Amino acid sequence: MENLGAGRPEFQGTHFAHRGIRQGVVNSANMSRRKSLLGVSAVICVIAVAVVVIQYRRVTSSGNSPNSWNEGAIKGTLAAVRVRELDPTHAAVIFFYDLENRTDTDYRLASGPSVVIMSRLQSNGILSGDQQINLDAAAFVPAKNRTRIALEITHAFDWPTQRDGAGERQLRQFVADEVSGLTSFVLFDQSTHYQIELATSSPELQTEPSSSAQN
Repeated sequence: MENLGAGRPEFQGTHFAHRGIRQGVVNSANMSRRKSLLGVSAVICVIAVAVVVIQYRRVTSSGNSPNSWNEGAIKGTLAAVRVRELDPTHAAVIFFYDLENRTDTDYRLASGPSVVIMSRLQSNGILSGDQQINLDAAAFVPAKNRTRIALEITHAFDWPTQRDGAGERQLRQFVADEVSGLTSFVLFDQSTHYQIELATSSPELQTEPSSSAQN
């Protein structure tokens, strides 16, 4: 009886020792998981920082901030000016421009609310929206190609009754008055953030009377 009683504490001590070993194994596994999670988090942070640095270098190397206007992608050249009679007291001045796409991507110019056309004043270079300038139609400018567009301004004008020298001078003066004090029209395409300068210097003037004037 004494031998049985004396051996009982040894059994309990062995039992407690096994429990301590199992707890140590569990704690070690938890620590391994925490270290793994910390390692993964550190890698994610490094990748995020690398992405930010790369994007920053791209912006600074290009010289353009994300909100700046791209003035070099599309170049506009004035090709012709035409005056068209709308009725005996109104006429439209149509400016034809050749757009050159200098990029490697096709460009679509829409005639919608995303396109704003303003005038640049000759005196101080300030932009003005006092004059209503309309894009005649949408245009597609393939990469490394040129496409012609038309801008139209409508005003009151007494169309000449005779197609003679005096009538030609009257038409030329009408065009000169429309662009007086301006250096260019400026087209802003908000969808692509393109800014296109369109000079207003007049080439050879063409006149286009309406069908009513021809009859």
